[in-house]
Amino acid sequence: MTISERQVREAVRAIWTVQLGLEIADAVLTADELQGDTVTAAVHIHGDFTGSVLLRGSRAVVRRAAEVMFATRGGPVTDDDQRDVAGELANVIAGNLKALVPGHSSISLPTIIEGSAYSVHSLDASASREVGFTVDGEPMVVTVVEHKSNS
Repeated sequence: MTISERQVREAVRAIWTVQLGLEIADAVLTADELQGDTVTAAVHIHGDFTGSVLLRGSRAVVRRAAEVMFATRGGPVTDDDQRDVAGELANVIAGNLKALVPGHSSISLPTIIEGSAYSVHSLDASASREVGFTVDGEPMVVTVVEHKSNS
């Protein structure tokens, strides 16, 4: 795997603490362990490195990030606001991780998945890493999938 757990943790911590000012802690947690209403934002990386970054969190994590980003601090945020924030955070994480791999790659627009009864599988994955966190006590997992080379 080209991108290490340490690199994922550092990238995610920087975004959540510096940009959002939210308390984030490491957790031993997998995406399959997330319960209840969740939001997943997936961004794909194409080029010399090919892979995916998935940000999966409880609805409360995404709502809290949206409150901070839209400066509502406990006020109402719409479902569209939450989708936008989840996508933007996944996009920033993917961009930071893309910068760590050699060569030229580009990132896709985010895809948002909502709900509680789904699983995500990549049929051409050569390696996958799940990195767990809690944000203000709520669960979140960032998954980095490295896809098989097209060469």
